[in-house]
Amino acid sequence: MTDPDSFGTALWTLLLITGIILAFGTAALSDMALRRREDREERDRRGAEGRERSDSAP
Repeated sequence: MTDPDSFGTALWTLLLITGIILAFGTAALSDMALRRREDREERDRRGAEGRERSDSAP
């Protein structure tokens, strides 16, 4: 027969591991979204600088 204490410990361990995996997964997705936004802002900034230079050229 299974010891109830060991079964409870196994469930808590599974819960903690799942929580850690979800936390790291969320952090990775957040980091990817932030980098994508930064890349988009950099592209837009470079595009604006290029338009300014072409407008000021004689």
